[in-house]
Amino acid sequence: MSSTAMKKKVLLMGKSGSGKTSMRSIIFANYIARDTRRLGATIDVEHSHVRFLGNLVLNLWDCGGQDTFMENYFTSQRDNIFRNVEVLIYVCIFSIITPVFSVT
Repeated sequence: MSSTAMKKKVLLMGKSGSGKTSMRSIIFANYIARDTRRLGATIDVEHSHVRFLGNLVLNLWDCGGQDTFMENYFTSQRDNIFRNVEVLIYVCIFSIITPVFSVT
């Protein structure tokens, strides 16, 4: 990576199974959606550098969403995880629960 590249730290966070790694793989590693089924759970943090829009380098931190890891991110790893973050993407799963009506 050239020293003239603009570097930005990006955190991907969210609960376990929300699709952080799948989203990262589709957008930055040219995965097709069905291939993301083979991806395993992220253990702690996975780092990758991606050149984006020419001169921009994204320093992606894909943070595992298991409760133990999330707890550590906000306690013992807080300074390391959140230092110099430019963008935080928090991935959520939303579902709509439809009530079942019985007809009598």
